[in-house]
Amino acid sequence: MSKFFKLSVLIFLLAGVGMSSTTNAQWQPTTLKDNRFSAEFGVKLLDRPGDELGLPLISDRPTNATLFDASQASDLGGAVGAEVKFNFETGFGRELEFRTILADWSEDATQISGPDLVSPFFPVAGSEPTDVSYGYGSDYFSVELMARRAVRPGVTFMFGPRIISTKDEVTLSGSLTVNPVTGGAPITVTQTTVTEATNILLGGQTGFEFNLPVNQSVWANAYIRAGGYFNPTEVNQSVANNTSLAPPITNTATENTGSFMAEVGGRVYVDLLPNAATLYVGYEANWIDGIALAPAQLLTDFTTNGIETTTTPFFHAVTAGIRVQY
Repeated sequence: MSKFFKLSVLIFLLAGVGMSSTTNAQWQPTTLKDNRFSAEFGVKLLDRPGDELGLPLISDRPTNATLFDASQASDLGGAVGAEVKFNFETGFGRELEFRTILADWSEDATQISGPDLVSPFFPVAGSEPTDVSYGYGSDYFSVELMARRAVRPGVTFMFGPRIISTKDEVTLSGSLTVNPVTGGAPITVTQTTVTEATNILLGGQTGFEFNLPVNQSVWANAYIRAGGYFNPTEVNQSVANNTSLAPPITNTATENTGSFMAEVGGRVYVDLLPNAATLYVGYEANWIDGIALAPAQLLTDFTTNGIETTTTPFFHAVTAGIRVQY
């Protein structure tokens, strides 16, 4: 899947350069629209769906019905993010763009109950819980500095460094009733496992931006960016219970890997105050290949077999905001 997507990105870039020759040659757009400085302040309504595998993770033993699967376990749902972007022209006539993005998917717990549950989360016979709680949250931060250069009317080439940070956290709890002493009173034991996966992507990206006027006060924008990154990943896991039956356990592992990210998007800009303030609305989609996600570490012995970094999360967003310039 990731190889196919990378090839698609390359084809899109090449096709965009070819199609740009048909762009309205009478319009000479610049990102700054004849101003030396512009700033954008926007909001993102994000969604990060889960994978499509649907592998059972918690089932009802008597009926074999799936109560919780891998798609639900990896689905973060919706979040609200923010984006701030500055474009400015240097004294040497070069255009630079600074952009930062921040998003936070808050942890949302799912409760599963049943008298006879079976799950690979609890592989030891006799330790099957009757109550399970699964919570998944994540945060995302990106900062970049891009040099921009118009290559033909309506087409801008971009390149520069970018840093992306992601942090996943899964909290998995299971409760069961045990009788630690023969003839003694039964007690409820709750085991809680907290798994954190952190990625820090360090690298660079390149891309193209396409601009097309609709009329005097409306113009459309589309862009594609792709980059490669060095990614030092880290996974931390703690296992504890609410009794003194077993001591807490802490595991940590690190691994260096390579990651790839691509994003495509489009916006429509409408002048609110000509050459001063503009409103925009748009859509974007993002793919990251080769990062560690917390759910993927739950079913693997990452301290022995290494961190699982083969996942390719996808997230997309509807964007809206305001652009000011002078």
